[in-house]
Amino acid sequence: MRANLLRVSVVVAAALIVAACGGTSGTGSSSPSSGTVKAPSNLITAGTITFLSDTTYPPQESIDPATNKAVGFDVDIANAIAAKMGLTATIQTQDFSTIIPALLAKKGDAIMSAMSITPDRQKQVAFVGYFSAGQSILVKAGNPEGITGISSLCGKKVAVQVTTTEQDTLTAANGADCSSNKINIQTFPADTDAVQKLKLGAVDAAMDDSPVAAYYVKQDRTSFAIAGKPIAQAPEGIAVDPKRKDMLKAVQEAMQAIFNDGTYQKILTQWNLQDGAIPASGIVVSGNPTG
Repeated sequence: MRANLLRVSVVVAAALIVAACGGTSGTGSSSPSSGTVKAPSNLITAGTITFLSDTTYPPQESIDPATNKAVGFDVDIANAIAAKMGLTATIQTQDFSTIIPALLAKKGDAIMSAMSITPDRQKQVAFVGYFSAGQSILVKAGNPEGITGISSLCGKKVAVQVTTTEQDTLTAANGADCSSNKINIQTFPADTDAVQKLKLGAVDAAMDDSPVAAYYVKQDRTSFAIAGKPIAQAPEGIAVDPKRKDMLKAVQEAMQAIFNDGTYQKILTQWNLQDGAIPASGIVVSGNPTG
């Protein structure tokens, strides 16, 4: 999984349709409805599921500067899942580098933050699958450095958000193809900071999840382009404390319900993220379900 530096009218218009409501802190909440999935007990705040999210990752989660409300694909999925339980959804902004510790410290009920399902994360939390994304290299418009893939980044300055799978990819490259001419990996607490460094010309490239990189190019073609093809396609999941079995069960059942009734596909289409759709078989609990 951030204040959005490239928010434009198309996203604001989409936000008017299904945006979460929020306060000045960057949190957001949806409206309640009657539910078909049994709601979990011991919620952080009664009547609402508190989703922790690093809200600087459009189009999946970001803050609309016009309203200070959380908007995005992940936000809409969170709202739909909560509604199936007859609850509201609250989006609580949390830095990605501390988001799992915050969940385990009971600062939220679940994580909804474009989080890739990795073996290391599976040792700490349980996941319910909901999306799939690859990684893309974001470069300046016109690709002046002629970057074509990971090996082209050797010896170059690359910006990336800290503790992300993109950082892992760059670190792995420094132990392989770039071992003799290492990538100068520059990490930032927010993805928008990394992208801004590229826009200012302070780095040669940035790395992002493929839908996020595509979003930046779509919003500002005079500044950005994508170099090469996406790599490392992987599932993303809603993270839950494995000790909270009722929460895990409810999230999985609600995700299955929005898949079955067409809500999932509708939200994917609204955000133009159909390429990240997962099959029903992908809505599974993985990781550490027994704690």
